[in-house]
Amino acid sequence: MSGLKQLSPLSQAGVWALRLTVGAVFVLSGFAKADDLWGFVFKIEEYLQVWGIVQPRSLVIAAAMFIASFEFIAGVMLAAGCYRRTVVWLLTLMMGVMLPLTAYIWAADPVSDCGCFGEMLRLSNAATFFKNVALMAALVVLLIYNRRVGCLFGPYIQWLVLLVVSVYVSVVAFIGYTVQPMVDFRPFPVGTDLGGLLAEEDEAVAEFEFVYEKDGVRHAYDIGSLPDSTWTFVERRVVAGKVDNRPELVVTDHDEDVSAYVVEPEGGTLLVVIPEYDRADVSFTYLVNELADRVKNSGGSVVAIIGAGGRQAAEWTDLSMADYPVYSADPTQLKVLVRGAISLVWLRDGVIQWKRTAASIDADYVEASEADDTVLDSLALEGGARLWQITLVVLAVLAVLFMLDRSGRLLKWRRQLRRQV
Repeated sequence: MSGLKQLSPLSQAGVWALRLTVGAVFVLSGFAKADDLWGFVFKIEEYLQVWGIVQPRSLVIAAAMFIASFEFIAGVMLAAGCYRRTVVWLLTLMMGVMLPLTAYIWAADPVSDCGCFGEMLRLSNAATFFKNVALMAALVVLLIYNRRVGCLFGPYIQWLVLLVVSVYVSVVAFIGYTVQPMVDFRPFPVGTDLGGLLAEEDEAVAEFEFVYEKDGVRHAYDIGSLPDSTWTFVERRVVAGKVDNRPELVVTDHDEDVSAYVVEPEGGTLLVVIPEYDRADVSFTYLVNELADRVKNSGGSVVAIIGAGGRQAAEWTDLSMADYPVYSADPTQLKVLVRGAISLVWLRDGVIQWKRTAASIDADYVEASEADDTVLDSLALEGGARLWQITLVVLAVLAVLFMLDRSGRLLKWRRQLRRQV
């Protein structure tokens, strides 16, 4: 802080308040995106589709990972006072892009939700714009005063803090992408009585039509006649009735609604969910069929739900050699239920026990387990508990770094190492 005028204690408190507030917003935003990386990928693709931009899924995933990690890391660094000049400048540049973008979204309304906080918190486009105005104003103040206030960690160990935080958000994103989000903010979390929801009847529930596009031509379909994977989903429209507050999941067999019969009210039910049929990897069918055999041998039921029309459902039956029913559903609804190209949902008495991608399950473990459905119960993952464990480890490491820094031990060890070199 050489050459910079010291601030009064009250002004320093104000700077710290801005740091913590703005940092917390970016931490929450980055965490929500990293925890549910698939959801953020879908949101980016929704924007690109509106603008007529086509990009490979791999590039979109890389962009989603970068944005989520940057927001989380920059938020933590700002809140801790680390890299006082660099972090504020980077966040200001980012908001310089996001502010006009959200102004356009508010005016044009191309999407209903910006996706800033994922499924954790939905903001209107107007609220998103004014939130960004407030963030930009706070960052402008920090550009002037942030360097005049100290930080929690010494400059010589800030890179360690950066490293620890980077590893943390990378682990959260990796698990969220390859398994399922550790904290599920969607309408069908673990513990939901899915069987009860699907069995409920309500005459006021809306009827929908689904608009798809191919070669610049758009066409509306009902749920029983969805087109093949060469068509791109555009939007869903209400054609009759009204939408109630229940989570939506309509499962059909051709043109017949079979939602009430998908989940058995008693015993085990395994749902094989494929939201994006054209991205499904047939190589996972061996694992799926192995688990299906365990469930059926124990008196349970197995159902596959494809995010495509009846032709693709029949095609999947042939490709996977499935000896269980294969139904259809709106791909958008299936993406709300699970994340991943092929995912499994295990239910007991209609209640969701766990959700996982097929890629996250060890086929060798399943094959070596007992020939019953107890292996399904053993595949449960306590996502919330695991997140708390990882978070506590990271907080403990940061606390140790803070205490060593304040005691001067790290600086002393650093000087000793320099003398030895």
